Amino acid sequence: MKSRLILSAIAIAGTIVLFNSCSKGVAGTGFTTPELKSATLATQAAYLAGTEVTPNPLCTVTGTVTYEEIAGFLFMREEEKLARDIYTYLFSKYNLPVFNNISKSENVHVTAILNLIKGFNIADNSNNNAGEYVNSDIRALYAKLKTMGDLSLIDALKAGVMIEETDISDLQKQLSVTRNSSVRIVYTNLSKASEAHLRAFTWNLKVRGVVYP
Repeated sequence: MKSRLILSAIAIAGTIVLFNSCSKGVAGTGFTTPELKSATLATQAAYLAGTEVTPNPLCTVTGTVTYEEIAGFLFMREEEKLARDIYTYLFSKYNLPVFNNISKSENVHVTAILNLIKGFNIADNSNNNAGEYVNSDIRALYAKLKTMGDLSLIDALKAGVMIEETDISDLQKQLSVTRNSSVRIVYTNLSKASEAHLRAFTWNLKVRGVVYP
């Protein structure tokens, strides 16, 4: 029982740090080099036209964002969704609390990214259907992780480690190119939460006699 409480605390910690993801202020859209490749044509046309937009009230953010940062939002939105989808699936298969707890936290991650997308009035080109992704790399990773998770509980926990390590790496890459303070707050909090998730998965492996990696 004590071990379960510790594990739940680790997973919940990954959610708490996201409560203040959005800053206060007024947002616009910055127009620099045309690096946005994954958005819809309508979104690309609006940005190429140089249209300044009013921020969405669901998430009030500050400053401007570049095409590179917008592409980052769209990519991270699907990567966080992938994590949620995989953990939801693995919980249905193994009924292990860590998958359920962290899938709920990942849903908060998805919401945090969607708040940025909505806050900067960016067209969301994805959807909430499990296993469906615009990005082909995310689709391939989902298939790989689901197959891995089907092998055994240990492999499913290893898939969790892989997801969190990938997420942390990609968030750090986004932080290296992001200058907007509102966006940096969100990415920094997401990274801290993913580190907590990683500890939860490695702990679950350790108590089952597996040191990973």
